[in-house]
Amino acid sequence: MRTAALISIFGLCLTACSPTSYSGFAKPGVTRETASRDDTACSVEANQLFPAANFTTTVYSGYHGGYGGYVGGQWGYPGYWGGSHVQMRDANASMRAEHRRDCMTLKGYTSATHPICTDEQLFGRQFAPIKGAPNPAPNLCAIRGQGGGIALVDLNEPL
Repeated sequence: MRTAALISIFGLCLTACSPTSYSGFAKPGVTRETASRDDTACSVEANQLFPAANFTTTVYSGYHGGYGGYVGGQWGYPGYWGGSHVQMRDANASMRAEHRRDCMTLKGYTSATHPICTDEQLFGRQFAPIKGAPNPAPNLCAIRGQGGGIALVDLNEPL
């Protein structure tokens, strides 16, 4: 029983960390292949103009002081230096993202956010991926594809 409770808590934690929406780009009348090709071209251009500029910083947790006195047959307790960890950041990440957005806007796309489909919405039904890059609508949501990608589906049109 205790193991089942721990697994349930772990599952809830994973669910709480999962995304609730998918952000992409919309442009009526384009095929999914064209939208993907345009997005890839914009991403490649952004990567060429603003390559990764990774900087690391070591963060120390500081000195932990000892104490004096006679404890356990010894005098005093020596202090010690705590652990550390390395933080990394890419100074150009925001510029790449901004360039990609601007590039897609120049190609006629608008930013679009679609909710992730819930289990209740899908309820054992199957859906075909939507072709193209549609604008957000109440009946559209995103599912994770078998290859790891994202697909948009129309909840009003199950297979």
